[in-house]
Amino acid sequence: MKIDVLRIIGALVGLMICAAPATAETIRLCTGASNGVYFAAGDMIKKMAGAAVDIEVVETEGTIDNLDRMLTVAPSDPRACNAMIGQPDGPVYISRSSPANAKKVRQVASLHREYLHVLCNKASGVKDLGDLESDPAKYSIAIGEQGSGAWLVWQNLISEDEDYGSVPISNEGGIMALSSVSSGDTTCMLVPAGLKNGTVNEADATFGDTVALVGANDRDFDDAVDIKGKPLYEYAKIPGDAYPKSFNYWSKVSTISWPAGVYVNTDRVDSKTLAAFVQASTRAANGIKAEFGK
Repeated sequence: MKIDVLRIIGALVGLMICAAPATAETIRLCTGASNGVYFAAGDMIKKMAGAAVDIEVVETEGTIDNLDRMLTVAPSDPRACNAMIGQPDGPVYISRSSPANAKKVRQVASLHREYLHVLCNKASGVKDLGDLESDPAKYSIAIGEQGSGAWLVWQNLISEDEDYGSVPISNEGGIMALSSVSSGDTTCMLVPAGLKNGTVNEADATFGDTVALVGANDRDFDDAVDIKGKPLYEYAKIPGDAYPKSFNYWSKVSTISWPAGVYVNTDRVDSKTLAAFVQASTRAANGIKAEFGK
């Protein structure tokens, strides 16, 4: 009997392919600067995932950049991501200009608590962010470059109360904005971040004589909702021991607050990979909260 060797080999190869485990899709997780909280949180999710799902933690410029990479950059582009960590007001901002894209965004985990730190020049007399809208010609505010976290928050605050749109802005951030606030060239600056943020730490340690940490309690912010229609912000007090040298030691400043979130583009992740990623993210969340604030 003549044996068709080629057919036998082909059949064996086919059986081997069918028996081989399916390779999970890689999750490219967009985060933020490599020295920031988002990147560290992404690394904690990656470690929690282990071999269950391949996660690549990607350094980015923050929430708006993450959304762009996750929603509009082509999946074949090396810059593209299929998941991200970011502020919940990012998807809200995107929904105003591109509702269809916003519908692709699914939140799969809540992480550490973030606060709107408002740092103002002490001599200005500003006690709350709401003071700025009372006399826009008198005050100014630094919100960082377009697309930054502070810039994003400011856009949403203007959306809730258009009077803030009359306040002159500066696109400085970090130490340059802090120096400008200290000297009085700029009245205030915004730092949306988890506790012990580097810029706020620097202000507490070095600029306590000229810079104050003030509240953000305008009740117009109550109307803001997230992509699920739930309140976007809540009011919380920054813990009194968070910045012990100059800020909050005896009293706690009330400000708007929100939990950072983990999001995916549902069009770019298969169901098996998504399930493994969600499990890793939710399991890592407690450790992330313990490290960066509940």
